Amino acid sequence: MTDFNVQTQLQQSEINGLYQEIEELKNKRIKIKDEIDKKTEKIIQHILKHGNVIAYKDNIPHVLTVNNARTKKFDKSALATDLEVSASELNLIGVAELVEERRISSDRLKEYEYEDTTQKLKARKARKTDIELIFGGNRS
Repeated sequence: MTDFNVQTQLQQSEINGLYQEIEELKNKRIKIKDEIDKKTEKIIQHILKHGNVIAYKDNIPHVLTVNNARTKKFDKSALATDLEVSASELNLIGVAELVEERRISSDRLKEYEYEDTTQKLKARKARKTDIELIFGGNRS
């Protein structure tokens, strides 16, 4: 019986350690993503103000540009308020049930859709013409 308790406690300790490591990695990932987002936003603002730039990745020149990306979004909180339900109930199944119960029509659901435009940083390998255009003249 003692061997079993010791073995169980060791496994429990190991699992606890692994869980703590996972939580630390998640926190690091959040911090890294925030840092990436801040630096990306700084690059985007520079490009919007001064135009496209050349940046190097593995010693290969890339043109950095900004594109507008459109995404369709659904205003779940407005729908929740209008139907007097919690937003957490408005998952795929919850919305389907509301349509089934005829509390809302599929046509009326479309009123809660909207387009969101965000600016995205795009990088592609630079061509000779890109380099000439950005730096001006022939750079041989």
